[in-house]
Amino acid sequence: MTARVRAARALGRILRGGAWSNVLLGNAGDDEGRVVAALTMDALRTHGLADTALGEASGRPLAKIQDEVRDLLRIAVGELDRGRTPPEIVTSASVDAVRELGHPRAAGFVNGVLRSVVSSGLPDLGAAERLGVPEWLRGRVRAEWGAAEAERFWAASAEPARVGLYGVDPESSHDRVPGVPDAWLADRPDPAFQVIDPASAAVARALEVEPGERVLDLAAAPGGKTAILLAATGPAGLVVAVDHHARRTRTAAERVPGAHWVRADGRHPPFDAGTFDRVLLDAPCSGLGTLRRRPEILRRVQESEVDRLAHLQGDLIDQAKALVKPGGRLVFSVCTVLASETTAHVDGGWREPDGLSAGRPWGKGRLLAPHLGPTDGMFVSILDS
Repeated sequence: MTARVRAARALGRILRGGAWSNVLLGNAGDDEGRVVAALTMDALRTHGLADTALGEASGRPLAKIQDEVRDLLRIAVGELDRGRTPPEIVTSASVDAVRELGHPRAAGFVNGVLRSVVSSGLPDLGAAERLGVPEWLRGRVRAEWGAAEAERFWAASAEPARVGLYGVDPESSHDRVPGVPDAWLADRPDPAFQVIDPASAAVARALEVEPGERVLDLAAAPGGKTAILLAATGPAGLVVAVDHHARRTRTAAERVPGAHWVRADGRHPPFDAGTFDRVLLDAPCSGLGTLRRRPEILRRVQESEVDRLAHLQGDLIDQAKALVKPGGRLVFSVCTVLASETTAHVDGGWREPDGLSAGRPWGKGRLLAPHLGPTDGMFVSILDS
């Protein structure tokens, strides 16, 4: 099976089968696996561009094109956009691939459409249109940030993310992340460091855990931040990690066995008030800050779901507040950028974290985002009791 066929099938599993690209493609393995991952991710990042170009070139509604043929054409447009392969090779290889996929009658159609795309040139679209950002979402971000910053955010969200690392090593040859202590960027994982995006590392550090403290991670899976908290508490401390999802909790417990893992609904936590010195609530959210790694979020996010998540976040914050001891600290974070999921939740005594200079102030918190630095999008705010 050729790389293009594998990529087309992977794209179909993501767009229609509900698979997540970072999970499906995360262990690329050999060189061909990495090619498959690159082709698939390029197609996801140019979804809007491809659909515009293919709609113009095919002369028919995209919904009328067979799913696998449409997926293959999207792969081809992503490849043409990157410019790594000569257009004539992209076209001929795509014709071969559509036959391999079992659609020989579509070979002439694929050839004609791609020749038309190459002849006409790819449409000149803005960053949001290239990504295929839904109009309602485009409008909300533009209204909250202004058109110029919104466009910078969408453009940065379409770029591949490097590997984030966390660890103390003054002699490291990896690239430091400005404004996030002990965070690094690399082109591949390093077993001497924890793999975690710098924005997530910044959230864990904002809790400023001291050795021996009792710490609660209230929505903890997959456990990356939990591991940082566990190292900070030391052997005399206690880290309790809670998550609502059974499979994610089991997997995270295997990754971070030193924490005490509890499967529970954060809206009904099984703990007494004032139990913990520090509480971290990295709440469920729309995930719009992680588009560099999972651009398919744009195909799934619904405005009604954002509103539901905002309500859930408010409920979780209320519960988290009650669990903090007097003199303790609550950190609230979400890997998204919409005001309804971020600044709308923090008023009164909330403030931005000390010692975090990456990103920019936003309301009573701090916003990290790919157009502001080499991190995922993340909002973080702290409340000292």
